[in-house]
Amino acid sequence: MWAYIKHSDGRTEEREFPAGVCIEIGDILEDGSVVIDVPYPDGIEDDIEFSDLYDD
Repeated sequence: MWAYIKHSDGRTEEREFPAGVCIEIGDILEDGSVVIDVPYPDGIEDDIEFSDLYDD
């Protein structure tokens, strides 16, 4: 998983995280940097149904 992060000194960086790591925009990382963007993969399907997210 790739994410864009911003360091406390204002620098931005694209960083790769290992599989299974769950990060979201706004998360503060161990080194004090903040996640500013988590791009979606190019192969995501528009018609994917996320039925597990909602209770009926």
